[in-house]
Amino acid sequence: MRRAFDSAAEDFALGDFLHAEIRRRMLEQLQWVRLDPGLIIDAGCGRGDARAELKRCFPGARVLGLDSSSAMLRPGEGWRVCGDLQQMPLADGCAQLVFSNLALHWCPAMGAALAEFLRVLRSPGLLFFSLFGPDTLKELRAARRSAGFDDQPETLLDMHHLGDALLRAGFADPVMSAERFTVRYPDFPSLEKDLRCMGASRAMMPEGAGLARRDRRLLAAEAFEAGRDAKGAIPVSVEVVYGQAWTAPKRDARASAEAPLEFGGPGVRKTGTPP
Repeated sequence: MRRAFDSAAEDFALGDFLHAEIRRRMLEQLQWVRLDPGLIIDAGCGRGDARAELKRCFPGARVLGLDSSSAMLRPGEGWRVCGDLQQMPLADGCAQLVFSNLALHWCPAMGAALAEFLRVLRSPGLLFFSLFGPDTLKELRAARRSAGFDDQPETLLDMHHLGDALLRAGFADPVMSAERFTVRYPDFPSLEKDLRCMGASRAMMPEGAGLARRDRRLLAAEAFEAGRDAKGAIPVSVEVVYGQAWTAPKRDARASAEAPLEFGGPGVRKTGTPP
């Protein structure tokens, strides 16, 4: 995954429409949280696009961006650290807020990442994250199965399993929510391009080995494009799971700061390739 995001760093902004939209929704929710953090960790920060908004939400805070891809950590203002979310090079109890947008699902040992989030948070501290849910790209996965691709077992967890994982890690009273988007593509290469720009192509579309993989890819493309709707576009599902949890039960603080993650409004819709 590190190599994939290193390769995608230069063109990441071309496929960033989904990250940007989810980031905007998460930052809106933070407006309701009464917390005065000295240090915020942006875990899986990518290009660091959340930093300015996090500073606006919490003017007195320092923001540290952490990402496993050194190529994604572009030069600029603020602290940036290259490190693994499952083994962060940070001191115990150094932060009061961990913010993570569409990064946690790339961790093969998600329980280890949650344990690390708890370790670096002091009490009262808040974890606020989003990640892809199990319905993400279900149309693509069905097309690949029909073409004979033997993809790895699913690692995307639904919000109920994630809530249980937060409790097992030692967090208190997790609040979970899920939201589904429909992204419409004109053809299979357009989806491939977005996944490549996002650094997700190797994980979402592993090619495997052997002379037959090109034929299987063509079959997958045909099966995927057979799903066109009446307007000629191909709908693709994206499920986003949101979660927040505190380091310890703080009933009085939660009463004034509770931000239920119930998002409404129309889904993100996209036609054509990114500019």
